[in-house]
Amino acid sequence: MVSRIAVTGGGIAGLSAALLLARQGYEVDLVERDGPPPDALDDIARWQRPGAPQVRHPHMFLGLFRNVLRTRLPDVHADLLAHGVEEVDMTAPPGVEAPEGAPDLAGFGSRRATVEWVLHRAVRGQSGIRVHHGLSARDVVVEQGQVRGLRVDGTTIEADAVVDATGRRSPLAGAFVKEAEESPCGNVYHSRFYRLLEGVPKPPMFLVPVVFAGGAGFGGGLYAHDNDTFAVVFARLPEDDVLGRLREAGAFEAAARAVPQFEPWLGPGKAEPIGDVVPMAGLTNTWRELAPDAPAGYLPIGDVLCTTDPVLGRGASFALAGAAGLSDLLADNGEDLEAVSAGLRAHARDNVRPWYDDAVRDNAERTRSWRATVAGQQEPAADLPLGVLAALAGMQDQQLWESAQLRANLLAAPDSLDTPEVHDRLNAVLSTGWEPPVLSPGPSYTELTDALAAHTG
Repeated sequence: MVSRIAVTGGGIAGLSAALLLARQGYEVDLVERDGPPPDALDDIARWQRPGAPQVRHPHMFLGLFRNVLRTRLPDVHADLLAHGVEEVDMTAPPGVEAPEGAPDLAGFGSRRATVEWVLHRAVRGQSGIRVHHGLSARDVVVEQGQVRGLRVDGTTIEADAVVDATGRRSPLAGAFVKEAEESPCGNVYHSRFYRLLEGVPKPPMFLVPVVFAGGAGFGGGLYAHDNDTFAVVFARLPEDDVLGRLREAGAFEAAARAVPQFEPWLGPGKAEPIGDVVPMAGLTNTWRELAPDAPAGYLPIGDVLCTTDPVLGRGASFALAGAAGLSDLLADNGEDLEAVSAGLRAHARDNVRPWYDDAVRDNAERTRSWRATVAGQQEPAADLPLGVLAALAGMQDQQLWESAQLRANLLAAPDSLDTPEVHDRLNAVLSTGWEPPVLSPGPSYTELTDALAAHTG
């Protein structure tokens, strides 16, 4: 009988899995090596999360995340809204009233720490969950092909199943999953958090809670978050030592000031930094598969199975969707843990693998283009990606808008736009003489490097 489940990892995947499983009646032990969050959200910047470096970088929570949260953990969704998270309605283009029957499309920008803080609040109030902070998962206890417990620092927790939500560097996965593929993302990130000063209204956004910059030789963005906070991020090639100076606070600020579309947020008297410049390097897209001979009851979810370029914003969505999928599989299959494992493999193959392939293709093309720009090679003007073009043309055609937003929010497959109907609708819009607006007017790579060269501090 499956009655007690150990969940390892206190990020989005582990917290949401613990909540969903406890609400199904399981006794849950949640093991997390980092310490607990502060009692007050205002103190969240001081929460130390060495086991989750992604917390210190900007986040955008896509429609898949929002929809799963709202339907499966509605109390958590409501608590996020009550604590300063603002949703962005994407049902129709800005200024256009959504037609009756349009799909419910919304996402939000938020600090990752805020989302996890609210999830922790729900876990603390949920019966059936025992939280073990400051312990590291070491090994899975297996007897005759069946999980019997989890070894942690100095002790063993008895369990009928172990949910592995410890991420890409899982200490448990080595014997149970196979490293199928790995591909470099081809970039390094530098991020910094800010807060709007008191009385400064939040500037308007366009389509999504992100202001984009660059795209030729580098990338950049400003992510609107909760409670008047926001984050600026720059992405560069790993070998680009010129932009490597972005690790310096003064150089980072000079680069941010060189982006005209950031001025409404970072102009004089607008905002103040609330953290240091934080790098993120060594990024790879990884794909793993649960091994056929994995013991019954070892249940990996989230980044243990797949990671993609963080700038695409997909990891949090797949973590939450994976937890919800696992909950459904346990509900449907009861004691048959082999069937649950088979369901996890099928979910990853059918719902996650296509996005891994999409990320690998996207990263390879971006890396090629950036290297050409940095080398001073003149490239012909690139066509907008189909998803971006469809979203922009969707301001003229509601059906295009919905199709593009469903894909962008992981609610439709990566290849869902490559259909005769979508191409016909795009051609109809283009035949009117419409041209897509410029999403990122600057700066160029040369202008950004000039701004860094001018900074001598």
